[in-house]
Formats: sequence, structure tokens, C-alpha cells
Amino acid sequence: MINRSSNVSARRSNDGSSSSSGGGGGNIVVLADHHPSSKTKERRSSSRSRFIMPLVIASFTLLIMMVGRPLLLLSSSSSTKDDDALLQLKSDSTTSLRKPSDASSDYTSSRKQTTNNNSNDKLTPKHQFPKGWQTFSYDHIRHHFNCRQRSKDMNKPLPSLDDWNFMRRTYTQIVDNTIKPWNDDLIPPTLGYSIVPGVPVPPPYYAKLSPGKGRGLFASRYIKEGELVHDGTVSDIIFPNAMKFREFVFSLPRDFACDAAEWVWMQPLEKGGDYHLLIGINISALMNSGGKDWHDEEGKTVNTVPESGYEGKFYATRDIEEGEEILTDYDVYYTKWSLVGLG
Repeated sequence: MINRSSNVSARRSNDGSSSSSGGGGGNIVVLADHHPSSKTKERRSSSRSRFIMPLVIASFTLLIMMVGRPLLLLSSSSSTKDDDALLQLKSDSTTSLRKPSDASSDYTSSRKQTTNNNSNDKLTPKHQFPKGWQTFSYDHIRHHFNCRQRSKDMNKPLPSLDDWNFMRRTYTQIVDNTIKPWNDDLIPPTLGYSIVPGVPVPPPYYAKLSPGKGRGLFASRYIKEGELVHDGTVSDIIFPNAMKFREFVFSLPRDFACDAAEWVWMQPLEKGGDYHLLIGINISALMNSGGKDWHDEEGKTVNTVPESGYEGKFYATRDIEEGEEILTDYDVYYTKWSLVGLG
């Protein structure tokens, strides 16, 4: 990631307690023997009853205490669960602003129908990487994962929030563990990223399936000519070298690896600077090419481009109507994989 910002999150906890009480009592009646010839026996029976009654009462009280204790514990446990549920409900209500907005309704509905089922897969350990992976070229990587076949699939599902987060965790673990948090974590990567760091405003586009092009980006509102449409300087991630990119890709399941190979590009970060490998791990990666091979009915093609081959900011080249697909010209960026060690 080119620029990073941080934030601080706080956790709240509530303590709850409950109590319950119970009691019981009873009267015990002892019938004495009144046989006329048994005065001594009557006195013994009366004396015995004086000893028996306290024992019976004590036993009854002990029984009540033994039965009452689990009832008290059960009552306390239920109360704690209720408090936890209420606390969770309060917590959920405070984070509602971070949920996807209506602009991503197409994305949400498409994910209900088809998903990448391997988003929760564990990373592939190095000992399972292909032999000689350290020297694989870009084309060799794509061939290994059979990415050509996947690239022909125009009905690939949009990445889910779990998919994006899985790729981000992989990047953090393999490449750069200092990203805490991502500078766009105020909004989910399914909506893009925060154009202004610290301000939860996504870029003016959303993701959905594009007819004939697969996944793509579409204007969520009217965009005026010259307006900033995409700012890669606050959302793109950088690989320090080709070896880290290889390790990142080979750690991923096949579908994710092919996506990474499709989305990666190379560019200098300043005029005359060295070339670097970059990827956007949010919906900005889904922006399609608007080159000569793609024309709509009115002949419109590219409508947003960077000012130069070393810039990461894309500006509208003309007015863009709401719902129109956002297209760029990736030929602005010079591609020669040998310059970054992937030749």
C-alpha cells in the first residue's frame, strides 16, 4: 500500500449479575401412643419425637438448599446470556454504517447465487509449491494455474468480503505485516476504499457483472469531466520484489492466484523511478480495459485514465453518466515483466 493511515478501536464490556431466592417450610405432627399401661413408652415416644423433628426439619432444609443452588446458577447463567445478547445487539447497531450501501445491491444478489468456495482455505505451505517456483516467469505462473481457462469465464462471481479479506490477510502474512489497519478499513473493500484517508467515502463506482467483459465497475452517480475517479496511491499495495509476488501467488488457492495474476501490473512510482509490482485488493481491481477491442453502441470507450505512466490517480476524460461502465486504458502502463524480475 502506498500510503497508510491508522485508527484506534475501543472495546466495551458490561458486567451483569442476577440473584434469585427461594424457601419452603412444613409442619410435622407426631402421634403419641396412649395405651393405658404404657406410660413409660409414651414418655419415650414423646422424647424421641423431640429429637426426630429437628432432624427431619434440618434434612428438609438441606434438601431445599441443594435443589435451590442449581436453580440459582441456572438463573444467573440465563441472565448473563441475555446481557451478552443485548451487548452484541448494541455493538451491531453501532457498526451499521460500515455495511455495504444500496449501491452494491447487484453485488450482494450475485454473491447469493454463486461464490468462491475456497475463500476460507488455508494458505499453501512452501513445501507444496511447484519445483523451481523461485524462477517462475509471469507466463509460467499463469500456465501453472491454468489461468487462461479461468480468464475466458465471463461469469466469474464478484469477490465477496471474505474473499477480499482472505487476500489481504495473505498479503499481510507473506509480504508486509506492518499494515495495521488498511487505510481503507472504514468501508468494506466490496465498496472500494476511502478516497480521503480517514473519511468513509468510497469512490464513485460499484462492482457488478459487465456484459461481455465479466466483472466490472459502474458509475454510482454522475461524474463530471476532470473529476478524480480512482486514487491508487491510497488503495494499491506494492510488492518489494518478484520473489515476494511469487510467494504470495503460490500461497493462494487457484482461483485467487489467477485473479492476482490478472490484476497485477507494473509501473514506476515517480518519473524516472524503478518499476514495481502493484495490485489493488478491493473492487478497483475489477476496472476493465476500454481499448480498441471494446466499443459500445455509441463508440464510447475509455472514460478515465491516469495523467501519466507513473501516476496512480485516474481522472474522468469526459462526463460519465450514472450506471455507465468505468473503463480505462491499461496501455498507459508499460509492461515488460523482465524489468521486475518476472521475465
